[in-house]
Amino acid sequence: MLRHFERAGKPKPGMALTAAVVPVFAGLQLYALLAKPLAQPAWALILYIAGGALFWSAIAATRGRKLAACFQPRIPPAVVRTGPYRAIRHPFYTAYTLVWIGGFAATGWWPLGVTAVFMAGLYAVAARFEELAFLRSSLAAEYRGYMRSVGGLLPRIRKA
Repeated sequence: MLRHFERAGKPKPGMALTAAVVPVFAGLQLYALLAKPLAQPAWALILYIAGGALFWSAIAATRGRKLAACFQPRIPPAVVRTGPYRAIRHPFYTAYTLVWIGGFAATGWWPLGVTAVFMAGLYAVAARFEELAFLRSSLAAEYRGYMRSVGGLLPRIRKA
């Protein structure tokens, strides 16, 4: 993560919050997976694989593009429209959310449900923060068109 995403200056509060809660929540998820009986292992495996595949395809699509870390105000030099960005504008946040939901699906343990909801909300706020920055940049017109054609955190369902 540190090699792929760039951070300029002191971390913003949203980034600091994310950096503080992710290790705690990941530890909680690991504890639950090891200590709790598995409730829906097949669904959990599907969610983990989907999250991992989406994450790595987003890495491949953005390698060398100098993306900013979450809650950083820096805008990339171009709008990415390749790989999973053809279907959703924020594949990293979607991938992370799938993994958090996977932990809850695996165990059914309510604290993991709370962490999944909290992290999904935090990623939605981060996505909105990034979109507002794009809309204030020189890429605003291009990004508006991109927003009209592609879903944010989920793909758009199009009529046939």
